[in-house]
Amino acid sequence: MSDLPLPEPVRTDQALDIQHDTDPADEHGNAHRIPHLGHALLFFSLMGFCILVVQVLVLFAVHGFTPPAAMQHPYALAAGLMIGYALTFAIAIPAFRAIWGLPFLRGISWTWRAARLRWWKLLLLGCALSVIAQLLERFIKSPVTSDISQLLRNPLAAWLTVILGTLIAPVVEEVAFRGFLLPALATAYDWLALDRTPAGLHRWLRGADHTLGALIFGTLLSSFAFAALHGTQLHWAIGPLVILFVMSLAFSAVRIRTRSVAASTLVHVAYDALIFVEVAIATAGFHHLDKL
Repeated sequence: MSDLPLPEPVRTDQALDIQHDTDPADEHGNAHRIPHLGHALLFFSLMGFCILVVQVLVLFAVHGFTPPAAMQHPYALAAGLMIGYALTFAIAIPAFRAIWGLPFLRGISWTWRAARLRWWKLLLLGCALSVIAQLLERFIKSPVTSDISQLLRNPLAAWLTVILGTLIAPVVEEVAFRGFLLPALATAYDWLALDRTPAGLHRWLRGADHTLGALIFGTLLSSFAFAALHGTQLHWAIGPLVILFVMSLAFSAVRIRTRSVAASTLVHVAYDALIFVEVAIATAGFHHLDKL
């Protein structure tokens, strides 16, 4: 029999949580509610400023800042948007990482794994929504021309618009509206509806999930803003804007259901891509734009 002393039992309040390899006090601190409305306002302001500055510089370089002549070379506008978006993220990613103390993609709930597991379903859903939207457009009054059609004036501008519309714009819009605005509005709703008691404050500090009412509020208001963003492009035609609002509701539902902005982005990419594929086929690769 060993003469070594028996170890003292560990008290329950001293035992580490087996789900964590660090002190649980560090793991279970106050919940991080990001992004909130201040973050969303900062991101939209940054994006608007970057796009404005880049567009002015591009138009000045190409046209000597003569706005009436700008549409004579619409590829300049598409290129300006691409550069503006790139500048936005070049500044936003390190800035928000510093503000949040978290990687940018984690802060906006990008969650690529959720999208990767369902990628084919998400792409099919996006195509189905695109078909539904185009069928609905047959029964509504649409503007004769739009800003998008103005960009499709020559093959070079058309291909730049395809890249912008299928790969870049959906990513930017999903990050902005489903990554920032939707959760920010939901957080604001929950804060305003919070039970101002010690128990309510404790729940607020210890959890970051949104209530159902907050998610509905965030979805409706962010979808309204999403449709309004495209208002000038569609000359404020009510029918197309209503369709965009409904499609935004669908994108938001995917983002909420999967907890992934990457998932809603895949749906959005497929939605836009199908439209441009149909246009490319109808115009023989944008060589017969008179058929639009």
